[in-house]
Amino acid sequence: MNERRAAPAASNRRRRRQQQVPVEEIAAEAPPSTSQPSARRRSRPPRWQRWILEAVSSLGPSPTFHAYLFAGSILAILGFFFYNDSIIRDFREQERGRAKLYADLHAFAASPWATPEQIEFIFQKVIRNPRADFPMIFTDHRGEITQWKGEGLPDPGDTSAAAMQSLRAHLESMGARNAPIPLQFSARSFAYLHQIGGGVVITDTAGEIVAWSGSQWPPPGDTTAAARQVVAAALYQPDRQLSPLGFSVQADVPYYLHQIGGGAVITDTAGEIVAWSGSQWPPPGDATAATRQVVAADLYQPDRQLSPLAFKVPSATRSYIYYGDSDLISRVSLAPFIQMGVLTLFLVVGYIGFRNIKRSEQRSIWVGMAKETAHQLGTPLSSLSGWLELVAQEISASGEKDLKKSLAHIDHMADEMGKDMRRLNQIASRFGQVGSVPELKTGDLHTVLAETVAYFQGRGPQFGRHDIRVECNRAIPGIPLNAELMGWAFENLFKNSIDAFGPRPGAIEIDLDLTADGEAVEIRFADNGRGIEPEHVKRVFDPGFSTKKRGWGLGLAFVKRIVEEYHKGKISVIRSVPGEGTTIAMTLPIN
Repeated sequence: MNERRAAPAASNRRRRRQQQVPVEEIAAEAPPSTSQPSARRRSRPPRWQRWILEAVSSLGPSPTFHAYLFAGSILAILGFFFYNDSIIRDFREQERGRAKLYADLHAFAASPWATPEQIEFIFQKVIRNPRADFPMIFTDHRGEITQWKGEGLPDPGDTSAAAMQSLRAHLESMGARNAPIPLQFSARSFAYLHQIGGGVVITDTAGEIVAWSGSQWPPPGDTTAAARQVVAAALYQPDRQLSPLGFSVQADVPYYLHQIGGGAVITDTAGEIVAWSGSQWPPPGDATAATRQVVAADLYQPDRQLSPLAFKVPSATRSYIYYGDSDLISRVSLAPFIQMGVLTLFLVVGYIGFRNIKRSEQRSIWVGMAKETAHQLGTPLSSLSGWLELVAQEISASGEKDLKKSLAHIDHMADEMGKDMRRLNQIASRFGQVGSVPELKTGDLHTVLAETVAYFQGRGPQFGRHDIRVECNRAIPGIPLNAELMGWAFENLFKNSIDAFGPRPGAIEIDLDLTADGEAVEIRFADNGRGIEPEHVKRVFDPGFSTKKRGWGLGLAFVKRIVEEYHKGKISVIRSVPGEGTTIAMTLPIN
């Protein structure tokens, strides 16, 4: 039992001596090694080499790379969408131009100006062309549908009410998109002149009233339907025997109606007499030059005040072609909506995937926090459990031994248990400050670093025997820091280097110095471990990233947060070569 008591006491005395070794002695006692890194001797790689390493590392599957890749994909899809939309618009306009050309050729073939050869060519190449699948509807000059053909329209022989209603709907839609093309078979129109009492009425071949003049009717300028009905009622009385004068004029060209006494004369814009009717003149059938001179002499008397009525006779042979979009245009028009649907689906799937990734990272961080807490608490709790067991054994054997000696042993054990309790309180304080704003006090960074080095040197069996050297060639002023959190950051950096050594012994060299401007303190941690792959360099500080078989990748994430968020400093990997080691630089502002 005495040997058992003496063993922990001797071990504790050795541990206290090892923890009290100053940093300078650690550096002096460390045996020389050719494999030890030197932060001063090693210069930073050339700028072009660092640029290549950064470019290569940026290709790694980091969260930032994923975000850039996702954003780049969205921009590429949007660019493709706008480019494709412009092509579709151009294609749609070209296709509509082709449809209009076919309709123009169809109208030309039906006109009186086309030769038989032209009509045959257009008939074979256009009218019978199976590719001319766009719909066409033909109407007369009154807008009545006469025939139709093409995709999407009722059968040409279907004249049911439903078919006509569908054709009328298509006609309105076509007219809204494309202007109708006029189709005229003859350049001249035939009209009739009716004399009723003291008035004159002009109608076309279908009996539609074109113009009128007479005091018994509404004024000629009133072209409303009611005015036309009044004139038509007087003209088409059941007992009236109509004997109108027929005459031919250019279709849709202005002509003038003159009333002279009981007669009427029609002239063109040049004043040439076209037709006349009246008992004071030769009969209208006598169209000789002498007869026209007689009518003209009576019409153009020097003292006559002419007030003719202008009118136009519409072409009875004119019709209109309404054309719509082809089936290809209709299908192409759906492409932007399909693209928008695909883009929306891509965005939704991407958002859901990104959200799931973020949730997975958060779950990993929480699990990692739990693992890290258990790991931090495991060592002091195991020590406390051992000391409690020794205390129980000492108490049970106190009756057989000197009570004073037993109390001395228990007092020593209580002292060691107090150290473990302080360690537990320190761990609790560290985790408690992670989610809050820690208080910064001016402190000695060199002292915090020395305590951390002593902690790792005093636990050789746990962490391995490694050479740790600290170089500080000038006085370092006090800086605002939180000693507990900064000590935690140093511990994580040491652990990271120790894990990189693997089973072999390694060397850690720490260079403590001021920056060139003297505004900050720079600490460089250099080890000769296995190094970091170039594609992983930029990810080592990301939460949850780890190349180890065990661990949750939170150690360096805590270090980055402690240095940059709490102490407003900077930390980065300035050099890492696989198989040679890694150098991490940390800068902390003095003020």
